Amino acid sequence: MPATWYCVIVLFFLSVSVGDRAEEGYPRGLMSVCPGSTKPATIPRSQLKYLFFVVQGNGGTRHTYTYWNAKKIATDPRIDFKRKTIVVAIGYLDSTNFPISAMFANEYEARGYNVILVDNQRFATVHYFLASRLMRPVGLHVAEVLAQLTQSGLDPAKLELIGFSLGAHTASYIAKNYQHLTGKNISRIYGLEPAGPCFRALEKNERLHESDADFVQVIHTNIDGFGMPAKMGHVDFYVNGGEFQPSDWSLFPCSATCSHFRVLSLWLSALKNPTKFIGIQCDSIQQARDAKCYDRVPKETNVMGPNVDINKPGIFYLSTNKHHPFYLGRKGLREDYVAWRRISDINDIVGTEIYV
Repeated sequence: MPATWYCVIVLFFLSVSVGDRAEEGYPRGLMSVCPGSTKPATIPRSQLKYLFFVVQGNGGTRHTYTYWNAKKIATDPRIDFKRKTIVVAIGYLDSTNFPISAMFANEYEARGYNVILVDNQRFATVHYFLASRLMRPVGLHVAEVLAQLTQSGLDPAKLELIGFSLGAHTASYIAKNYQHLTGKNISRIYGLEPAGPCFRALEKNERLHESDADFVQVIHTNIDGFGMPAKMGHVDFYVNGGEFQPSDWSLFPCSATCSHFRVLSLWLSALKNPTKFIGIQCDSIQQARDAKCYDRVPKETNVMGPNVDINKPGIFYLSTNKHHPFYLGRKGLREDYVAWRRISDINDIVGTEIYV
């Protein structure tokens, strides 16, 4: 066989074995398109009494307001608008009485924030297709309350929103409507694993986007399941590639549900350890998926959490441990600490034991 043909055949088989993701296609994710998901939805005025605002402060004490008397939050003894304010948007089937909301509230109170939990459980415990639509009017009405509080001294430069899953998009709707009502930007949004179902195919004006606030930080942990892969913030962290998270079982990753909810533990740990979750910058989401960012020149890093550097925008790969408190510190900048590569080492070990 001529050497030229031999080279052609070798290159062909190499290209087939390596594979080309552009040829294979990309995951669309769970429920990427939901018919009618952008259909307008409204909340009757008679139902707004079920939109609650829970204020926490003074060592964990709480007081609940409804939409109709929420302007009184400005005179609540737990509130001091000279401090920063965090507004927590709950997720699907969530409640401000569940442990996660309480842990977030406690952490931010300990950090000196005013804490306001948005309790829209009435509208987030219907079937998911409807809940995804109802978060738009929820966002509008929460923004109306925040606009009222702004007239009473709430400073948008000290106002932050945080939302998990469906709540991340609720935070977006709050911010978009607040911009429209006041002409001002909310300072920061933290989008924790923004929901993918019913949102993947939507334009930026229909979901979380970096234009929603002065600074938007997004954490991805299950992009092809309950989350979504799109870059939505000024800084997006793709934890262990963003698709699946390592589990306590050495040979298997977390399930989609486990990976989706892992972001909550990661964020709580980041609040307690604000310099420990160090990510490395990538040139693309695909690079982040594949952990192919270690040879990038120049090598840039950023820290996931409250100490994020807002002057270093982009896509970041973040490697973690499988056990709490999850952070690897600077060890995470070593390629041999990539979680799924450590899992795959079992193949090398078995091969050595049997054949060597």
